[in-house]
Amino acid sequence: MSALSCWNAAPDGKPVNTTALRAKAETFATLHEGPEILVLPNCWDAGSAKILADAGFPAIATTSAGVAFAHGYADGHVISRDEMCAEVARCAAIVDVPLTADMEGGYGVPPEEVAKTIRRAIAAGAVGANIEDLIATETEPMLDMGLAVERIRAGREAADSAGIPFVLNARTDVYLHNKGSASAMFDEAVSRANAYYAAGARCTYVPGVADPALIQRLADAIDGPLNILAGPTSPSTAELQAMGVARVSIGGSLARACLKLVENAAAELRGSGTYGYGEGGFSNDALNQRFTV
Repeated sequence: MSALSCWNAAPDGKPVNTTALRAKAETFATLHEGPEILVLPNCWDAGSAKILADAGFPAIATTSAGVAFAHGYADGHVISRDEMCAEVARCAAIVDVPLTADMEGGYGVPPEEVAKTIRRAIAAGAVGANIEDLIATETEPMLDMGLAVERIRAGREAADSAGIPFVLNARTDVYLHNKGSASAMFDEAVSRANAYYAAGARCTYVPGVADPALIQRLADAIDGPLNILAGPTSPSTAELQAMGVARVSIGGSLARACLKLVENAAAELRGSGTYGYGEGGFSNDALNQRFTV
């Protein structure tokens, strides 16, 4: 019996298909080795997961912000672990490609809570997960580096016990915290990223950077695959690849854009009373065909 076969069923009660999950995990881990940069679009529900997977991406990710918004929560460790894992399970179940899950700060500061979160993510069908280090207090939001390392080590041990090459993506939020000189922030981001690698991360995520020179320096100084959060001011995918970035994701930006469309439609309905917001949208038949099992 494999290690994974004795784990809990996914949140929907269905047993985990260990063979399929292991194959997806192996594929996903390999995608971080190049030579092509891994472009990960971020979904927030099963419908967006299906559409993104059908677009031809080799893997997709969830966005914790997008999932939180879709459930009526603010971003930032507000949605519960149970709700997040249930949405991850729905997304993973509807697509054939590997799915990695944004599990925020692990839903608890102690390392054992991170381990529990990783086990739950795997049971939901994820083959990778983000764990971040900006979850302490309002006055000192960055976790102590020693504790942050122990959390990544606990996550690695939990993932290894499943018997799959799970990609633990350790996120350091030094540049989102944005405290200190440019040189101090660079040194801390690199120190944290490399310490997380030593603790068992398979990728590190440094959001909040868009300057090409800074991204290049980070890619050169960090000892493993680097994930960059892309946005309107970011270098292009081809430019990021040339810098040595292994993985690029878009976070909650697509979910936010869709919610802005809802607000714009509401303004049109309340204002001019017209219905132009629907132009160019999917027809019911098109979506029925897309989602027919």
